[in-house]
Amino acid sequence: MYDVPVFYATTEGQTRRIAERLAADLRATGLSSAAMDMTSPELDQVDWSAVRAVLVGASIHGSTHQKEAGDFIARYAPRLNAVPSAFFSVSMSAASADVRTAAAAENLARDFVRKRHWRPDRVDCVAGRLAFTEYGWLRRRIMRMISKTMGLSADTSRDYEFTDWMQVDEIAADVAARAAPQRACALAG
Repeated sequence: MYDVPVFYATTEGQTRRIAERLAADLRATGLSSAAMDMTSPELDQVDWSAVRAVLVGASIHGSTHQKEAGDFIARYAPRLNAVPSAFFSVSMSAASADVRTAAAAENLARDFVRKRHWRPDRVDCVAGRLAFTEYGWLRRRIMRMISKTMGLSADTSRDYEFTDWMQVDEIAADVAARAAPQRACALAG
């Protein structure tokens, strides 16, 4: 079905947007790819024998990744370990100027996959986005306080994009290169 599926769990939509960009980048290299929500029934249709590499993404909220992401990784860890793979963790902590905050996000991401017996080739922390205009009153106030403590803008009248799209493109390029030998072996076999 897909050479390189991109599985994701999202709460506010930024991880989905990143997954869709990764899949588009992979398709641009000639690999078949699609972004798939981990809660989608489409997961049952994945032909793992055709998978040459895989990306998995989830976001951090309240110092934890989504439960469905943990369940997915635990369920599919043997398959994820069988091919080149990468995990991308999306958070505002990745955008922080405080080195300790960014390091804490990286530790959360590495522990998250390790505890589920997955050994991805790479783990990336990707900055998210503040969608103040989409938040309810309480969430807007909480995110404003968090933004201030991280040294980020706290103007709630607009949204802020912190995702480094060049970083996202680099992740896709690296995974595509890792999948290429897998694809060559499949074509030769």
